[in-house]
Amino acid sequence: MDVNLQHVQWRAPEFLLALPQGQLSSRHLALDYFAASPFFDKQSSNAQLRMQMLFSRQPADTWDEERQLARFTGIEYVVAALESDPPDLWIIHKRRRTSPSETRVLAAYHILNGNVYLAPTLFHILNERLLTSTHALATAFNALVDLKPTWTPERQYAWDIKQPPPVAAVASNLGPDESATAVTLNLDPQKQQEEDEDPPHEEEEERPGETFNPLLFRALQTIATRTEAEAILAHQQETQQAAAKQEAAAAGTGSGEEVKMGRRMRATASASATPAPTV
Repeated sequence: MDVNLQHVQWRAPEFLLALPQGQLSSRHLALDYFAASPFFDKQSSNAQLRMQMLFSRQPADTWDEERQLARFTGIEYVVAALESDPPDLWIIHKRRRTSPSETRVLAAYHILNGNVYLAPTLFHILNERLLTSTHALATAFNALVDLKPTWTPERQYAWDIKQPPPVAAVASNLGPDESATAVTLNLDPQKQQEEDEDPPHEEEEERPGETFNPLLFRALQTIATRTEAEAILAHQQETQQAAAKQEAAAAGTGSGEEVKMGRRMRATASASATPAPTV
């Protein structure tokens, strides 16, 4: 069963206690410590080289493992160059060697204060950041959709933003101990000095509903005038149609007096339908 090593933290306290100072003070000790972890590949070139060195008479501290790895091809582990001072942090690179001079880094591992971690790849970092961002955006949009106000002709889409309650109302809802604490917090000398330097601005009083609004009155007056003019125009058109019918009927019978009467009625209707100028 394969184990996801991205969430594994490995530590060997017994190995660290066996060291003279309890720390990984050299690159060779760092590689030995890493070789005991589950991150180490037992089929790597390092494992084969260490197996060969077991039967040699040369001490392990005197041979350069990284230089000896150039003779092999395949997976190998080396200590990367560090800008920080060991032994607090060591970085191990997992590489694939194809020739004595060509290698490619496959993964990186951290040894921080004796704890071994697998370093995340750039893909995993960007993936986690994007997932976190999109989840936050989706949650915010869902909350906005749930709280979206209904459309009304008067206010259209208006959000009902509630103002915070005044301090007096909040203090009245608190208990005696909490109220005393709130009063004590308000007696901050620095805050009191700032309030004395910056006088509070007077809040604008809300205008009552019965106050005369000239803009609203003018708009209502314009609507009333327009409605009256439309009614007069409709009445005028009806009168003209009736006069035209009478004139047509009089023309069919040859009566000139009825034609004149129809024209006179239309002129009278036009004069009476003309609206007076608005002051």
